[in-house]
Parts: sequence; structure tokens; C-alpha cells
Amino acid sequence: MSDERWADARRLEAWAGEVRVNLIRAAALLVFYGHHLLVVYVYGGDRSDEAIVHHAKVTAIALAWMAAVFVLYVCLTRRWVPPGLKYAATFWDIAMISALLMASPDGPRSPLLYLYFVVLATAPLRLSLPLVYAATFGVMAAATAVLGHYVFSQVGREAYYAPDSPYRIARSSEIIFLLAVGTAGLLAGQVVRQARRVVRGYPVVVEEKGESS
Repeated sequence: MSDERWADARRLEAWAGEVRVNLIRAAALLVFYGHHLLVVYVYGGDRSDEAIVHHAKVTAIALAWMAAVFVLYVCLTRRWVPPGLKYAATFWDIAMISALLMASPDGPRSPLLYLYFVVLATAPLRLSLPLVYAATFGVMAAATAVLGHYVFSQVGREAYYAPDSPYRIARSSEIIFLLAVGTAGLLAGQVVRQARRVVRGYPVVVEEKGESS
């Protein structure tokens, strides 16, 4: 019976969690892209050819991301939630963040790198441990790919590994980032496990204050 309760609760709350994630995703896109527009057109941003190209790339990524928001909205409002939908949404978020980092002149040195942790924060709202694992390892793989693009394509291996290179990222920083991602993934998994224990019922009964044993 407890397993059936968990399956029923997860089915309903996973849908509700996906709805909330998509709403927050849409709001965050508007805020972040609005900030980008302010930097470009109001705060006197760079008007070089490279900056114009960067703005075009960011706009294309934002439009692609918003298109995914609309597709998810249609699916969720019609209660069409196949098992793979949460994985597709999560990996699309990871792909869009990676695209932004690759388009940025700073690459993995950009503060946009912290957006990966937002993806990890959304995973437990779907009440799926496999999704938490997939998101954790997906972020690790994506961050590694972004770093590889930065080293071998954006900066160049010779310039990156040159003595006193201003582009190099300390190996200790890379390790700490991966450890932080792994730790965040473990904590996200604990959220799902605790929710499962609450729904199934704890194996012990907590006595009210004043009751005798």
C-alpha cells in the first residue's frame, strides 16, 4: 500500500513540479534576457562586431529556450507527461546553459556557470531519483565539454597552456566545481528520498509530549 501511495503521489506531484519549474523557467528567461538587453542598449554596452555577434547568439539561444517553454506548456496543460519529458526538459536546460557559456567570450569563467546549479535545484521537484542522477552527471559532462571548447577552440591550446596565461583556470577550481556539483546532486537526491519516506509513512511513531512510553 505504501508503494502505491508513493506512486500516486509522485505521479501528481511530479506533474505539479514540472508546471512550477516551467513557470520559473519562463520568468527567469525574461529577467535574464531583459538584463542582457539593458546592458546592450541602455548601459552603453560594447558596440564592436564581436559584441554584435555575441548579442545575436544570445538572442537565438533565448528564443530556442523560450520555444521549449511553450512546448512544455502545451504538453503540461493537456496533461500529456510521458516519462521522458522531464529528461528532455532537463537536458535542454543544460544544453542551453552550455550554449550560452560557449557563446560568451569568458567561456567557463563567466558567472553564467552558476546556472548549472539552478538545473540541479529543479531536479528534485519532479520526485525522481534517476532524474537527479541524470542531471548531476549531465551537468558534469556539459561543464567538461564547455571547458574543452574554451581550451581547444575559443582560446587555443597553446595560448591556454602558455606560462602565465591569463586564460587558464586553476585545476583546483575545476575539481572544486565538480565536487560541488556532486554534493548538490547528493543533497537533491536526499530531498526525493525524504519525500518518499513522508508519503510512505515513517516506521516509528513519535509520541506526543506528555505521553508515557
